[in-house]
Amino acid sequence: MFRRVVPSSSSAQNGDMHRRVPSSSPLISDDYIPRTVEHIFINYRLRRVGLLRAFGTDVGTLYNLCDPGYKEDLSLYGYPDGTWDVQEACMVLPPNLPEPAVGINLARDRMRAIDWVTLVAEHCDSWLLSLAFFFSVGLSRDDRGSLFERINDLPTLAEKVKEYYPGQLNQSRIQQANLEN
Repeated sequence: MFRRVVPSSSSAQNGDMHRRVPSSSPLISDDYIPRTVEHIFINYRLRRVGLLRAFGTDVGTLYNLCDPGYKEDLSLYGYPDGTWDVQEACMVLPPNLPEPAVGINLARDRMRAIDWVTLVAEHCDSWLLSLAFFFSVGLSRDDRGSLFERINDLPTLAEKVKEYYPGQLNQSRIQQANLEN
């Protein structure tokens, strides 16, 4: 398992990545099912933070972990404690939760790195939304609307990737347009 966390100040000096210590708080445990708008939004936001770390500071690690030579389809997971992980599909989530995009490693060598990162970010956006609305199935119409508004106020992962790597994305799109003409 390749669970990643932001290193503490002491481990940052060593350059080590450490596994997280399981929390006793139900809001950040992997098997907690949030039931209120506030808890669903916290779950969404913390999973998003983990994925932002994967696309921002840990993007080189993410790229290297998604080896296309690996026989199984890999998926990128964000956890409600702000960590991220690359694993085989269906290895992490309970069977009733929506799964993230499967096979993020398969297209990696056929695309420019920045295009691949953008594609994975778009798939992660979809997964985060599906999780949030899966959790909101028991909420009222007004509560679901409130949750959607709160989520919609945040920039998507794809938008954040475009902020992280603006020149590379524009150059990639220009080159792709030139090849099509």
